[in-house]
Amino acid sequence: MTTQRLEIPRWECIDLLRSQQVGRLCIIEDDFPLALPVNYRVAGADLTTSIVVRTAPNTVIGQYHGKSSLEVDVVDTTRRSAWSVIVRGTFHHVAGEHSLPDPEPWLTVDRHHWMVLEPQAISGRRFHAVLGDDGYSVDWAITTG
Repeated sequence: MTTQRLEIPRWECIDLLRSQQVGRLCIIEDDFPLALPVNYRVAGADLTTSIVVRTAPNTVIGQYHGKSSLEVDVVDTTRRSAWSVIVRGTFHHVAGEHSLPDPEPWLTVDRHHWMVLEPQAISGRRFHAVLGDDGYSVDWAITTG
């Protein structure tokens, strides 16, 4: 078996993001990358897409402003197939009234601090196992969109 890699176009990446509710938000904390699970929602259309998070103001995420990324993926180990989407951009607090969709966080206590990841790049890839002579292998590639 070997693995076939396919790049996912931006429009499909956004559709895949909309199909899920939990991802890993990656920020920098004390000079180290930190990935934290978050509930999120996608707001806007293709060129105005943003990722919405609702958190407590005193959390690591609630106090963060700056470059960030969100990774969302689904892995089917039985079928040996997967997809992964990465959104890279700037993460910031949303002040005042807004009409953003509610991410409905699983933890609800004090989760009134709305944050948005404004994408600068959205990339995606998927892979499927295919029969081959060299066993299973995975070859991920990052594309920008």
